[in-house]
Amino acid sequence: MTRADVARRAGVSPALVSYVINGGPRPVSEQARRRIEAAIEALGYRPNAIASALRGGMTRTIGLLIPSPANPFFAEMAEAFVVELSRRGNTLSIGITDDNPDREALYVRSFIDRRVDGLVTASSRVARTVERTATDALPMVVVDRVEERLTERLSSVHMDNPRMAMLAVEHLQAHGHTRIGCIAGPWPLVVSDDRVAGWRAQQQQVGADAGDAWVEHAEFTAAGGRDAAYAMLGPRARRGRQRPTALLVTSDVQAIGVLTACAELGLRVPDDVAIVAVDGTAAARYTQPPLTTIRQPLTEMVRTAVGHLLDTIADPSSEPAHTVLEGNLVIGSSCGCAVGGGQPSSSR
Repeated sequence: MTRADVARRAGVSPALVSYVINGGPRPVSEQARRRIEAAIEALGYRPNAIASALRGGMTRTIGLLIPSPANPFFAEMAEAFVVELSRRGNTLSIGITDDNPDREALYVRSFIDRRVDGLVTASSRVARTVERTATDALPMVVVDRVEERLTERLSSVHMDNPRMAMLAVEHLQAHGHTRIGCIAGPWPLVVSDDRVAGWRAQQQQVGADAGDAWVEHAEFTAAGGRDAAYAMLGPRARRGRQRPTALLVTSDVQAIGVLTACAELGLRVPDDVAIVAVDGTAAARYTQPPLTTIRQPLTEMVRTAVGHLLDTIADPSSEPAHTVLEGNLVIGSSCGCAVGGGQPSSSR
């Protein structure tokens, strides 16, 4: 079925059908609109989105590149983008990169070939890939993993990672802990460095040791968290350093692996090792014990990122916008708090 078929059945011109489908640019009488909508439904007409994009330059499709849905945070992020973009009349095309530069480049070329209107990425490296690949500027916003040197060119949205890491460590200190280790993400990710910086700054505020011997870097995976916990707490932990009594774990997915390692090592959480994680995913509520975690303001991050991106698509000459958001501490029992109490239950 074509637009002309709809027009003949409704007894109107093809131009009026176009105005109804595209919401303008000219008004259509209510009577004609009802006839056109009835004809569309009766004939099962579906506009050719690709042809419309070639004519009008818009596909109303956004590309999203995420490292891995195996990390609950990015799975929840993808779902939030689907909901927000759908609410605004756009569809989402998702690419999973596994932090592989070659795969990132492949997805970027594919998105450009498919004429996406814009791109959201959780990797600042993708921005450089786009610059190398695209002949024309592609509207883009970076979420979560933001490098400062990119902010002059691209819009960005992320949590205040140093400040939120300080909040997490401060909570552990309120339980009486000073020997607080940090299980960090892979180096040299900025988000990992920022969370380590927050841990270090808060430890130094109370005169506690914040040297590199108290930091273990690992992938943002459960396996990475388990391996880092063995290196931090296991029989082969670094000599000359006491075992930490508490840990800042820089992602929920790592913390799942840390809990596994503690169980295997015979360490009780929080009695032997207290834990506060970062991300605040739904999965954190269902670990044993439930994780205390810094929840990223994911809904607000996604809504803000979509707003920045659609503004850039509408006006490519607009200045980049940068938003830094606060997270909040969600109390479980992995830190030593009584569940629901929110207060330290003991001191060390």
